[in-house]
Amino acid sequence: MSLEVLRVENLSFRYNSAEVLTGVNLTMAAGDYVGLVGPNGSGKTTLLKNILHITPPTTGEVFLFGTAARSFRAWHKIGFLPQKADSLHPNFPATVREVVEMGLAAGRAKNSHELLKRALGKLNILDLQGRLIGELSGGQKQRVLLARSIVNEPQLLILDEPATALDPESRDNFFSLLDGLNKREAVAIILVTHDLGSVGSYASKLLYLDRRPLFYGSFDSFCQSESMTSYFGPSSQHIICHQHNDRKQE
Repeated sequence: MSLEVLRVENLSFRYNSAEVLTGVNLTMAAGDYVGLVGPNGSGKTTLLKNILHITPPTTGEVFLFGTAARSFRAWHKIGFLPQKADSLHPNFPATVREVVEMGLAAGRAKNSHELLKRALGKLNILDLQGRLIGELSGGQKQRVLLARSIVNEPQLLILDEPATALDPESRDNFFSLLDGLNKREAVAIILVTHDLGSVGSYASKLLYLDRRPLFYGSFDSFCQSESMTSYFGPSSQHIICHQHNDRKQE
C-alpha cells in the first residue's frame, strides 16, 4: 500500500462573506501526479495555501503524511514553488548556491553540503552554482528555484503555474525534470496549470476546480465521465484526456 501524503476532508474557505472554496475532498499517495486546473478565480492558489496551512481552511481538515496540518512540523517533506517565484529582482545579490541554500530546512545543516550537491546535480546546474541569479536565463532561473524547492528531498512537491514565463524548449525541459522526480523517486506532485490541452501528457490525475471540485480522478475516468462531457463537450473533453492522440495512432 502506497504512503498517503495528503488527505483533504470537506474543506471550505470563506473570505469575509464570500465562499471561495466548498466541499473539497482529496487524497494523494506517493507517486501521484495531480494536475490542478480551473478558470481564473476558481480557488486553485487558495487551495494550495489551505493545504500548506499558510491560510487555514474555514472548515474541514487537511492531513499531511497522516498528521493534521495545524500540528504538522516536518515541513522538509514538502517542497513549494509559488506562482511568483520568477520575480526575483535581476540585481538580487545572491549566487545560485545561496538561493538554493535558502530552501534548506532547520535541522538539515549536518547534511547541507550533500543535499545541495544532489539538488544542483538533479537540475544539471552544478556548473552554475557560483553565478549570480540575475545573470541567468529564464529557464536556468526556474531550474534554480526548483532546486531550492527540492533541496530537502521532499516527498510532496507543490507548484503553482511554474512554467508560465518559460519559452517552449525550457518548458519541455522543465516538465521532463518533474517527470523524472515523479517516476524515479515517487515524489508526489500537485501542479497548478492553465494548460488544459497538455496537462494529460505529464500528470496522472486531474482535479478540476471551480470553487468546488467538479472532477477528481484519472484521465481515463475523466474521458468516460458523462458529467464532464456535458460540461466541456466531447471534443474538448477528449483533447484534455489525450484520447485524440490514441485515435491518431490507430
